[in-house]
Amino acid sequence: MKDFLKGLDKFHRKSLPSRERRFRFNTLPMKTIGAILSIIILSLITHAARAEKIRTAVPQANLNYLSIFVADAKGFFRDEGLDNETVVISGPLSIAALLSGDVDYSGAGGSGMRAAIKGAPIKGIMFQADKVTFYLVADPSIRNAADLKGKKIAIGSPGDTQDRVMTMFAERGGVAQKDIIRISMGSNTQTRIMAVKSGVAQATTVDPGGLVFAQKEGLVSLGFLGDLFPMPFQGFVTTERKIRENPTQIKRWLKGAIRGLMFAREKPEESVDLGIKKLQLGDATRAMLVEATKNYLRALAPGVPGLPTSEEMALCRRFGAR
Repeated sequence: MKDFLKGLDKFHRKSLPSRERRFRFNTLPMKTIGAILSIIILSLITHAARAEKIRTAVPQANLNYLSIFVADAKGFFRDEGLDNETVVISGPLSIAALLSGDVDYSGAGGSGMRAAIKGAPIKGIMFQADKVTFYLVADPSIRNAADLKGKKIAIGSPGDTQDRVMTMFAERGGVAQKDIIRISMGSNTQTRIMAVKSGVAQATTVDPGGLVFAQKEGLVSLGFLGDLFPMPFQGFVTTERKIRENPTQIKRWLKGAIRGLMFAREKPEESVDLGIKKLQLGDATRAMLVEATKNYLRALAPGVPGLPTSEEMALCRRFGAR
C-alpha cells in the first residue's frame, strides 16, 4: 500500500503542467502570505511614525541650495529619521519663520547672523561654501560698479545677503549705499533676470545656474563675486532653543545635509537630474545646468565641507554681518 501511494503521488506530479506544479508546490499558504504582508506594512508604518517632521527653508530655489534638494531626493534626511519638507522663503522672512517656529532650519545664514548680532536667539550650524557663489549680472549699459550710481538693483528682500553683497560691490566702486535704488522681487531668480532685461532694474545677483539663463537673455556678467568676497557662504542657522532641546536632531540634519552636498560635488550630473524639477531656473537645458553646477562647485572646500576656519569666520563677520 505504501508503495502504491508513492506511485500515485508521482503520477499526479507528472500529470500537472509545469506552471501548475510550481504554483501547487511552491506557493505559500494564504495565511502565511497575509502574515508576511502584515509585518511589512506594520514595519513601514512604524518607520514613518518614528520620522520627525521638520521644515528647512532656503532663500531661493537655485543651484546654491541644490544639495538640500538632493538630500531630499536621495533620502539622506529620511535615513536619519527625519521627514523633511524644503520650503523657499527669502532672507529676513525666513529668519522670522525660524523664530516663530514655522521652520526648523534656515539657509538664510547672512540674515540670521545679522539678526543674531541684534540679539536674536540664533546660531549658525554649518556653511556650505568657502566663498560667495553669486555672479553680478546687469544691463549691457552697466560696465562697472561706478555705473550703478542712481540705478535700480533687483534683490530678494531688504537686508538679505544679495542686498548686502551688491551694496558692498557698489561701495568698492565709490557708490554710496544711498545712491542705489533697491527693488524687492522675492526669491525667484528668473523674475529678477527678466526685470533687468525689461528695464525695471539694471542689475541683480544670480547663482551659477542663473548666470547661464541671464547670459542667454542678453545680460552681461560683471564678475564672480566669490573672488571679491572669499568668506564662508550659504550658512544654515537654527534657534538656540533647538540647540538646547534637540541637539541630536541637529546632528542628524547636518549629516543628511552634508551627504547631499558631498553627493552634488562628486556626482554633479546625477544631482542636476535629481533637483532639476525643484530648481527655478527658467528654460535652461540639462547641459547648461551641469556646466553651471560645476562652476558652483569650485566654491566648495575639499574633504568634508561645513565647518569654516577661524580666519574664514573673521572674514564672514567683516563682510557679511555688518
